[in-house]
Amino acid sequence: MDFIAITNMKILLLDNSSLTPVNDDYCIDAKTGIFAKELQSLGNEITMYGQKVIAENTSHTYQLLKNRMKVVGLKRKKNKLLNYILLYLRIIPLIIKQNFVYIFYPSSYKFVAMLCWIFRKKYGIYIRGEQGIKDKSSHWIYKNAFVVFTVTDGFTNFVSNVTGKHNAYTIRPMIPFTDRDVVTNREYRKGDIFKILYLGRVEADKGMVELIQAASKLREKEYNYELTIVGNGGFMPDIRALIRELNLDESVRLIGGVDDSDRIAEYYKTSDVYILPTYHEGFPRTLYEAMIFGTPIITTFVGGIPGIMKDGYNCKEIKPKSVDSIIEGLKFALMHYNLMIEYSKNATNTVFSILDPQRPSHAEHLNKFLKIS
Repeated sequence: MDFIAITNMKILLLDNSSLTPVNDDYCIDAKTGIFAKELQSLGNEITMYGQKVIAENTSHTYQLLKNRMKVVGLKRKKNKLLNYILLYLRIIPLIIKQNFVYIFYPSSYKFVAMLCWIFRKKYGIYIRGEQGIKDKSSHWIYKNAFVVFTVTDGFTNFVSNVTGKHNAYTIRPMIPFTDRDVVTNREYRKGDIFKILYLGRVEADKGMVELIQAASKLREKEYNYELTIVGNGGFMPDIRALIRELNLDESVRLIGGVDDSDRIAEYYKTSDVYILPTYHEGFPRTLYEAMIFGTPIITTFVGGIPGIMKDGYNCKEIKPKSVDSIIEGLKFALMHYNLMIEYSKNATNTVFSILDPQRPSHAEHLNKFLKIS
């Protein structure tokens, strides 16, 4: 195929989270914002579409209007059915005006793909989670998509098997770190206090309740640890209340959201272990980051995680929704820390191959296909 330089391609982006009003701007997740900004810098006109939802505890910090992106959306209504009817009606004229529609998946906007098909507009899908991606309607959506990107080879192979064509690709991780940031000579000096890190969105489906309950039981057994939780989300008030209820204020630190890359790197480097007790995932960026900075990993094996992580090789597996499994995983790390260090060294080799600098970024890869006539 020939590549034709097209400037000012109009792209409608549908993230699978809300638009958060902050002062006189609208904010989204920083990684999504950086992706959209890079697409913009490649000569495209970006419009973000979604629900406008006010939130006190939010991880959304990337300002869209400040970065010269268009924002179209509707304030969320109390009636859920009415809300989505209005969102789907409002998007129709936008679809007609766009050159391309890009849908983050899974999403309540999945059927926008069918509207694109009706109005003969090309659309792409970005699969970054596992819920609902194998139902029949999703199969139809993949088959009619111009291109599909996913966060893991497992998802990519699944889509390719469904469509029977080569329109699915695995993205390079959307993280602010590269192969040059990989720590290969980390010194492990476990002190008297075992430092446990959770970094990510603070939501119930991340296994936060089970993690705090496990922390309480470990304290009862007089294990000397410190759990640091870095992140923000709608579940933050519930976690604060649970920490107070279980008298864990001295053992658990709530840091809040952090966007600065240097601070994020420091949290990994100064922690003895990173834990991710999530219920479902695509492939979380935090596992890449933990591997980059040599932090031993304890994680559930959901979604695309087992496609890269291997129990007893580059991590320790725990079961989702299980307090006992979290306790056993942390006790294993405490008692067999030399093994965890070996897992971490293997994880370093794993992440090197993933961060191949020759691979295009997500935005570059998508932009390449947008230029195909």
